[in-house]
Amino acid sequence: MNSYKGMTYTIRKDGRLMKKKQFKGQFYYLYSDNEKDLYNQYVDLNYKLNNNKFIQKSDTLFKDYAKEWFELNMSSREIATQQSVKNRIKHINEYIGYMKLSEIKPNHIQKIVTEMEKQGLKDVTNRTLMDCKRIFENAVNNDYIEKNPAKSITKIKYTKGERKPLTLEEDEKVLSFAPTHKYGLFILVSRYCGLRPEETVALTTNDVNLTKKQITINKAVSLVKNQPVLKATKTLKNRVVPIPDLIFNPLKERLAYCNENGLQYIFTKEKDNSSMLTKSALKRHLSSFLKDLNKNSDKEIKFNYYQLRHSYCTMLYYANIGIKEAQRLMGHSSAKMVYDIYTHLDSERENSISSINDYLKSVVK
Repeated sequence: MNSYKGMTYTIRKDGRLMKKKQFKGQFYYLYSDNEKDLYNQYVDLNYKLNNNKFIQKSDTLFKDYAKEWFELNMSSREIATQQSVKNRIKHINEYIGYMKLSEIKPNHIQKIVTEMEKQGLKDVTNRTLMDCKRIFENAVNNDYIEKNPAKSITKIKYTKGERKPLTLEEDEKVLSFAPTHKYGLFILVSRYCGLRPEETVALTTNDVNLTKKQITINKAVSLVKNQPVLKATKTLKNRVVPIPDLIFNPLKERLAYCNENGLQYIFTKEKDNSSMLTKSALKRHLSSFLKDLNKNSDKEIKFNYYQLRHSYCTMLYYANIGIKEAQRLMGHSSAKMVYDIYTHLDSERENSISSINDYLKSVVK
């Protein structure tokens, strides 16, 4: 516990200062980046509370409550998650930010959903609605309002676009072209080891065991603000994946180069080989790779980094890797996504009509 002019406060994990004040059974939270500002907030709060000038719960504006909710529930989450929620709350505030919590009705929430749906923001619309529900439910639990105005609003239904894997023909072209391209190894490792781009960026020479032909994924990066920031893996768990023989030699050569030149990270900036790749660099590299790949091709090949992971999962299916093992290799917290892909591939591979006719021929004489 730290102290400033007799005011005690705590330092959060994100480095900000926090002061908690209890008054007549209600808790108030103050945040700041420096002691002086936090102290001034504390003095002002005490004055308002002691002189009955503090705003009544029912008069609290949505934007103010949403800000407090975010500080208490989201500020310790991953940077990418924080930024996404911040952006959605900012959008909600455009509609109801300056309305009192007690004045907001279901129609106001429905309007947000309807307007966003018109803009074609299907997934974002549903995520925004879920944020509304969580914020208002929190307000109900803390006695700011009696009912959650977003509770009865339903998510919009839509068919998610399928993230298709590379075809066999595309796979062969990528595999044969990548070793000759300066950005090709990143594509190969992502595709044939099933890494997320944030995991491939964070790979160091110590993560690769050539003797055992394994890569250990024990960290990733956040690319929300372009510059990479190291973080834990998405599931907060480490995993080990095999290095297929077809990419072993290119990876071995890169490791030798890194060790000879004292490089920590396997994939680095071109002008600063001691630094990890940025978000903008990843986009440029993929664009360059695809442009060169398609230069003399009749049929254009297009994919993003996450399609390479989908291709990896498809490869695991055809290699007869079980769902649970595929889940582990891909680093998913649940088997649902792998199960969905496997089920889809099962339905494609099964020839129902042929199977039924063959069965009937065997039993009907």
